[in-house]
Amino acid sequence: MDTTDLSHLKQLLALEAKYRLRPEIMDTFLAGGKVVELDTYEPMIDAGAYDPNIYIVKTGLVRGTYMDKNTEKTAGFALPGTLLISFHCYYGQEESYYRFEACCPTTVVKISKDYFDKLLERSHDFALWVMSAHQNQLYYNESKNHVLSGDAKSRLIQLTRHLSGIADDKKEELSADLDNSTHQRMVKTELYTRWKEIFRIVPSKIIASYLGITEQHLSKIKREVLTGD
Repeated sequence: MDTTDLSHLKQLLALEAKYRLRPEIMDTFLAGGKVVELDTYEPMIDAGAYDPNIYIVKTGLVRGTYMDKNTEKTAGFALPGTLLISFHCYYGQEESYYRFEACCPTTVVKISKDYFDKLLERSHDFALWVMSAHQNQLYYNESKNHVLSGDAKSRLIQLTRHLSGIADDKKEELSADLDNSTHQRMVKTELYTRWKEIFRIVPSKIIASYLGITEQHLSKIKREVLTGD
C-alpha cells in the first residue's frame, strides 16, 4: 500500500504508544496494509468468525460488542489511529468473541497476521512499539473500571465531561519532532479527547451500555454537568 497519503494516520497511530516508533518502521508496517471500506453497521470482524489479521482504523468509528445472555453490550470504541485485533483469533486461534462493526461509513487498513508477525520477528523496535501500544490499551481499560468503581457519581461526572468535550485538555500539534515527555503527555491526553468524536457519532444508549449504566442515568449526569447542578 502506498503510504504517502497516510501522514495524519501515522501521527495518530504514533499516539497509540508511549514508545516512539521510527518513521521508516512505521512506513514498513503500513506498506503491508490493504484499505477496506465498511458501511454503517457492517462488521469488520463478526462474532463467531475467524480473522486473526490486524486492523487500523483510518476514518470513521468501530464499535466492539458482545452478547451477555440476550443483551448486546459494548466493549469499546476505536477511532482513527486505533490498532484492533481479535485476540481470540490472533492468540487463541479461536473464533472471535467480539463483533467489531462500523458505527458510520468507516475505512480501515487490514494487515495480515503473517506480515505483522514477520515484522515483529525482524524488528525489535516494532516489537517494543506493539508492546507499548497494548500496555496503553490495558491502562485505558483499567482507568475506565477505576472511574466506574465505588462512589461513582463524581467520577462519572468527571468522565462525562471528558466524553462530551466540555472539558477538553489542551492539545499540542502533532509533530514528528516532539520530545519524549511531550509525546507521552499527548498519548495520555489522546485517550480522553478522542471521546468528543465518539459522543458526536454514537447514540447515548450505546455510550450508557459501554459505561454500564442506564441511559436515563447518563442523561441525568450530562444535564447536571451542563447546568452546573
